[in-house]
Amino acid sequence: MRFFGIVGQDRVKNILLRTVSAQRIPHAFLFAGPEGVGKRTTALAFFSFLVCEDPTENDSCGLCRACNMVDAGTFPDLAILQPEKGVIKIDAIRQATPRLQFEPLIGPWKGLIIDNADLMTLEAANAALKTLEEPPSKTLFILISSNPDVLPRTVISRCITLNFNRLSAEDVAAIIAEERGLSPAEIVDAAALSMGSPGRAIRLLDSPLMGERRAFIQTFLELGTKGLDQLLAFSKDVASSKGDEADVLLLLESLLQDIVHAASGSPDSDFCNYDMVEEIRGFANKIGIDKALAAVNAWTDWDYKRRYHPDLRAALDKVFLALGGDF
Repeated sequence: MRFFGIVGQDRVKNILLRTVSAQRIPHAFLFAGPEGVGKRTTALAFFSFLVCEDPTENDSCGLCRACNMVDAGTFPDLAILQPEKGVIKIDAIRQATPRLQFEPLIGPWKGLIIDNADLMTLEAANAALKTLEEPPSKTLFILISSNPDVLPRTVISRCITLNFNRLSAEDVAAIIAEERGLSPAEIVDAAALSMGSPGRAIRLLDSPLMGERRAFIQTFLELGTKGLDQLLAFSKDVASSKGDEADVLLLLESLLQDIVHAASGSPDSDFCNYDMVEEIRGFANKIGIDKALAAVNAWTDWDYKRRYHPDLRAALDKVFLALGGDF
């Protein structure tokens, strides 16, 4: 994993490189930003740079034993924690942190990367905090989160926060075009819907929902100006279907963003669902800016609390209750 392949995050890369050149590397970072914009990739690239046996001035070599082991996930001095069944429990932290107290097996650095750190339980976060407060020497902690506000303030205060940007649609298109042999139309559609996240774009390309996108949006727009009972019935039907909930949530988020763009008079170029601008503008004109913002606020509130109510039905219900129906 190398900095060279990371697109659209030059500011973050430059900050990390400056800490190395100044020999003032913080013991803990919080990589915060939207899902799928390169936070985990950057974390691995940074650690590779620190342990690389033959680094250049601005990157790891990508060829030495250490680089190959980091890429393969077998570097003995690096632990990566991820949620299991949607949560990171205290046992995972307790198993990972004791090894950090020992000298590196390969060196010169040890590392612990906690992916989706906001999914730590409070007990797990407090256990991690104990190590963050008294970090072993030459140990790097990187917490990764697309929802950092739910982390305890005591944990955030021990980290240097680096905020990652959404990528341009052009950058997203370039990334996914390199990975897959797709038609230009498929690339443009996925990039537009990705909201600046290559990870989201790739997920959508693998989803059958892309073929059902227009029908989903059309049904949403038609029911959105009718009775609340019909809206909630639609919510139940969508939630009980066999499709992947995460894909529907991505599409719903893009549509809500477009509705606000339409209600506020934004240009067509700002829309994710650029091929349905006319229909979305018609819907926005019916409900008005207040209802559009209420729906987005309901989504944002659900997203903030999704660890407690993670299912698709809860998200749809909150949005539809905000819309209210019967305009």
